[in-house]
Amino acid sequence: MPYKAKVVIRAPYEGDKGIVRMDKKTMEYIGVKKGDAVEITASFWSVRGTYTIARVEELPEGEEEVGIIRLAKDRLEDGNFRVGDKVIISKA
Repeated sequence: MPYKAKVVIRAPYEGDKGIVRMDKKTMEYIGVKKGDAVEITASFWSVRGTYTIARVEELPEGEEEVGIIRLAKDRLEDGNFRVGDKVIISKA
């Protein structure tokens, strides 16, 4: 059974498109590696219709904070998410 992780969205990096950056521990926990697709959904009931799919990339060295993701701006808009939202991330 695939695992899911509850994480918090932080501000995206300039120039990222179609990706989600996360720490290695979270990647291992949900069973994904760099380049895999993941589903990101709201961890709360919402009328905003919050859902998107993104390709996995690692957080840069020195930013291995467990429990956060950096979702590319286009994926934020596609999923109707906001920085600071708590979301559920799982293998697509």
